[in-house]
Amino acid sequence: SLTFEIDPSVTAISAILIAFAILALGLVALVRWLGSGRQDSLLSVENTVGVANPGGEAV
Repeated sequence: SLTFEIDPSVTAISAILIAFAILALGLVALVRWLGSGRQDSLLSVENTVGVANPGGEAV
């Protein structure tokens, strides 16, 4: 009964919005990884270690 209550256009629009959101997130992640993802990952690890150390900046 639920299938008849929901319009096909609503399901199509929702599917398009979900697909667009997934593609947008994928593109952002891909651009970040290709742009400076490797350096950012290394810097984030070094910054985390530096913050974890009470001494101060990471070497």
